[in-house]
Amino acid sequence: MRFWLFLLALLLLLVAGAGIRLQSFNHFSVVEPVALNRCATVTGIVGPEDIKIDAKSGLAFISSLDRRDKAARGAIHVFDVSDPLSTAAWRDRTNGAPEAFKPLGLDYYDDGEVRRLFVINEATPAVEVFDVAEDGVLTHLESFVERRLTSPNNVVAVGPRQFYVTNDVRAGRNSLIADLHFLMRIGSGDVFFVDGDVWRLAAEGLRFANGLALSPDGGRLYVAETAGNAVKVFERDPSSGALMLSGAIDLEAAPDNINMDEDGALWVGALPKPLLVPRLHKDLNAIAPSAVIKVTSEGRTSTIYRNEGDEQSAATVAARVEDKLLIGALYEQKFLLCDLPNGAE
Repeated sequence: MRFWLFLLALLLLLVAGAGIRLQSFNHFSVVEPVALNRCATVTGIVGPEDIKIDAKSGLAFISSLDRRDKAARGAIHVFDVSDPLSTAAWRDRTNGAPEAFKPLGLDYYDDGEVRRLFVINEATPAVEVFDVAEDGVLTHLESFVERRLTSPNNVVAVGPRQFYVTNDVRAGRNSLIADLHFLMRIGSGDVFFVDGDVWRLAAEGLRFANGLALSPDGGRLYVAETAGNAVKVFERDPSSGALMLSGAIDLEAAPDNINMDEDGALWVGALPKPLLVPRLHKDLNAIAPSAVIKVTSEGRTSTIYRNEGDEQSAATVAARVEDKLLIGALYEQKFLLCDLPNGAE
């Protein structure tokens, strides 16, 4: 009798623990909508997971991949915000190189002499570097590969061959160990600093290291902790690339990609219920809530957009250009082009 009572007590503890864990990920929370004034749906680009804006030209570089098709090759699209009806946006700009290409996070770099696009390639895994022509056509230059880079997620460039890259979970995100680390919020994520051919571990112990953004002066690096509902803030030494943790910005949702605008504000694509995202891979009818969170240069947060998933499911990125906001997602075959209200820019 005591044995069965013990088993029952243990079962109740496990159920209670699971419930508390799910609640910590907002799994049972009500998603209160926050709408933007006007959002146009731009179709034809599948899986627009990350978006980076060239503020000078108004061009948006979009990472694209049909993640439900294992054989699919990804693409990089270039969308002109000032000419949204241009058919050039629906053409892959990589010219088929590299052949094995499954893009994820990306970053645009322009120092006045060279223009380059840095792209995470899940297929290798690697960081691919492209030269960017004035019309947005990409020429593949080189691939950065390292044995410790087991699960790259995002990249931010600080030079023509210098960048930071997140390794979200050392075991690889498509593993049972990764799922456990996410659920238990185990800090097995890293950030590497790459200076040409030299790789150095710049930060570790992150709870699913995801999006990256660099402050306008290059002195601060922001890292999204998806499993921690936070953005970690690191002071950066530009001469050595070394990072020092200086703080954290707590969010009401799980952050994915981060974009820094010209005013020094962060725009975060976020997942109010991240545990719903995996089911989108197999279920075409499933949806998951989306959010966009703005973080000012002073660290104040505000939710600019929140939706249950019927308008945009599982948003992963938000990129601002002037009074427009582009919102992309991992599994959608569209992105949103929204007008920002006065005061939200």
